[in-house]
Order: sequence, then C-alpha cells, then structure tokens
Amino acid sequence: MNAIHRILRNGVPIERVDIVRATLNEAQEITHNLLDDIGYKNIIVDLSSCDYIDSTFFGAIVNAYRKIKAKGGSIVLVIGDTFLSKSFIYKDIASVFNVYRSIKEAMQLKQPDQKVINAKYNYASGREVPVKIVQAQLMFNQE
Repeated sequence: MNAIHRILRNGVPIERVDIVRATLNEAQEITHNLLDDIGYKNIIVDLSSCDYIDSTFFGAIVNAYRKIKAKGGSIVLVIGDTFLSKSFIYKDIASVFNVYRSIKEAMQLKQPDQKVINAKYNYASGREVPVKIVQAQLMFNQE
C-alpha cells in the first residue's frame, strides 16, 4: 500500500503523506510523485498526518523542490498541529518552505495579484504570527 497519495483539487496537485513516520522507505516515493508533478506551477505536500520525518525524507523533498523551482514551480508544505510541528525540525522546514496549518490555508494563495500576509503559526506561543508580506502571484496551473 502506498503511503503517499496524489489528489488534484481545483487543478492543484496535493501529495498527501498518510503515515506517522516518513523515512528513507518513503523518500523515493515522494521524489517520484513530486517529479511527476513538474509542470504545475504550485504543489502542496500535506504532512499533517506525520509526527516525524527523517533527514532523508526531508532531503528528498528539498531535492525535488530544486528541480521544480528550476522549471518555474514551487512547493508549499502543510503541517498540522502534530508533534512534527512542535519539534526542532520545524524550524529547518520553515526556513526553506512556506508552511501552512491546513490545505485550505495553502490554497488561499490562489488569488492572483493580491498582497497577503503569510501568517505562520508559532507553536511555542500557540498563535499566528505575521512573518512577511508576499505577492500572491503564485498562479496555479489549471491544466
């Protein structure tokens, strides 16, 4: 049984990781899925079911991100209120990717030409903290 499932929502690929621990065993699968998504402007990786990801799995996402970015695409991550979101690795993840608490929040970047506050959740304080203003020019490929 595959641990990673692709869902298309409004033409946006969502790679849902449906396991508690994402490790070396799943790294090849996420890489394959993400590289299949090249051609979409934005891709969402939903890690909300994960409590733990190891460095190999995270590295696979980063390597795929580099290739996707070179083709004009982007990856955003969804990390729910899990152990992963409270762990030290969250800081590393948030330094590379835009991170959201839900798919709904990640999908809100779909509105073009509007400035939005990219509020990230500060798990230490338990509240949203405006981090930066970004242009919502992340046009999702509707193919």
